[in-house]
Amino acid sequence: MGRRLLSGSVLQVGNLVAAAIASFFLMPFIVHHLGDRVYGFWSLAAAFIGYYSVLDFGLSSAVSQYLSLAIGRNDPDECRAIFNTALRINFVLGGIAVLVTAALVGATPWFSNNAVDAHIFRSVIAILGINAAIGFPVRVYGGTLYTGFRFDIQSWLQLLGLTLRTGLAVGVILAGDGLLALAWVTLISTLPVAALQIWFARREASWARIETKSVELKVAKSLSSYSVYTFLTYLADMLRFQIDPLVISGLIGLAAVTHYRVAGVFAQYYLQIIIVSIGMLQPLFARLHGTGDREGIEKVFFFGTKLSCCISIFVCFALIGWGKPFIARWMGSRYEDAYLPLVVLSLAVLLDVSQKPSIDLLYATFNHRFYTYLNWAEGVTNLAFSLILVRRFGITGVAMGTLIAALIVRLVVQPWWVCRVMQLHYAGYMSFLGRNLLSCAFLMGFATAISAWGLRPSYPLLVTSTVCVSTVYAIGAWQLLFNRRERQIFLAALTSRTQRGLGPAIVTESV
Repeated sequence: MGRRLLSGSVLQVGNLVAAAIASFFLMPFIVHHLGDRVYGFWSLAAAFIGYYSVLDFGLSSAVSQYLSLAIGRNDPDECRAIFNTALRINFVLGGIAVLVTAALVGATPWFSNNAVDAHIFRSVIAILGINAAIGFPVRVYGGTLYTGFRFDIQSWLQLLGLTLRTGLAVGVILAGDGLLALAWVTLISTLPVAALQIWFARREASWARIETKSVELKVAKSLSSYSVYTFLTYLADMLRFQIDPLVISGLIGLAAVTHYRVAGVFAQYYLQIIIVSIGMLQPLFARLHGTGDREGIEKVFFFGTKLSCCISIFVCFALIGWGKPFIARWMGSRYEDAYLPLVVLSLAVLLDVSQKPSIDLLYATFNHRFYTYLNWAEGVTNLAFSLILVRRFGITGVAMGTLIAALIVRLVVQPWWVCRVMQLHYAGYMSFLGRNLLSCAFLMGFATAISAWGLRPSYPLLVTSTVCVSTVYAIGAWQLLFNRRERQIFLAALTSRTQRGLGPAIVTESV
């Protein structure tokens, strides 16, 4: 299990890096060919379609949770019931997405100034909406692979989709096509990946088969009782991270959305790196919770927190140190106004993702209700401060609203609640968290200082210095942050020595 989780984490991080590289080269390519205004339309359309994910109503999280529990109990009948119930519900949700798309297409003239823009925007929304609708039933098959720890399959499929999408996008832009062609590229690159995901899920799980039985109301009720708070949390996350472009568009202008998007891209990849690195702990927590292994949960939790701090500090300092010269080289000097928002957003994300294992633990042990309230408090606070500060500080003010809200909720309230519900010693946990964050920050500061010669708007210098700082930080973290036992755990997960040297307990600890 430890080897599969670690290899899956490495593959997903590698896949995310590939996606980031493709995005960083593709975004300026599209912006410079289409212009700020047209790309602003594309970003706005993507934001509209992004809201479709609320139609999931938190069901994906609930399916993964209950499938993990059933797998931990070795109950294939329960797995089969959960799978079929979730699949039928998701087909209904896909149908709702089609209806919402039709409504948006009909309402396009209300938020478009001229007929040409309305026609293009209508077509783009229709194609992207159909693409989103297809994704709902496919999510159940993706959840099957996720709970089976087949992150390797997921990663290769994501890489295939990225390759198709990027190659086709470059081709249509060079051919002189515009937004409509980009929308078709998104749909066409999704279909083969979805088909392969279904095939692999059916191969890996014998219970992932469509049955003619009616929906089991008991299973549906359990899924809905869990998913409702996940859904409400997601709505709050939209206030925290996805409402910013609308605030900027309404109070500053559409062109400013593109500049803020430059900072937002880095922040979103920062979040995704931690999710793909640490987020896979949730199904493991759920399995351990199903078997009542309290000691195993605590070991995984503290080890995961140390890993999260180590990765989070590295990414945060890298964005702050290398962000400005990279933006100047990547997008051009006129986009350097995105650097300050990037710094502020990086600090806000750090407060969140450094404690990612605690959030996974709350969800895995059915203690996520209060976390929903915390997220709403942070989302509302973020929106309020963004509206206040945007008029004085522009796009930086919007980012400051995100940071202020994170300081209040993530630094004070969330740790207290986690320790309370999990019966952990608050002072001990905060000391552990603070000690690891400070140690990682000191190490990353040292690595950055000796690599500062590469902070120039030049790809060769940026890449060389990034390799240098990564090497110094990795060696330092291996020797100074992780103890001998933890280094053994990593080595055991990387080699075939799991059974030979460290005993059966390593299966739990090697995460």
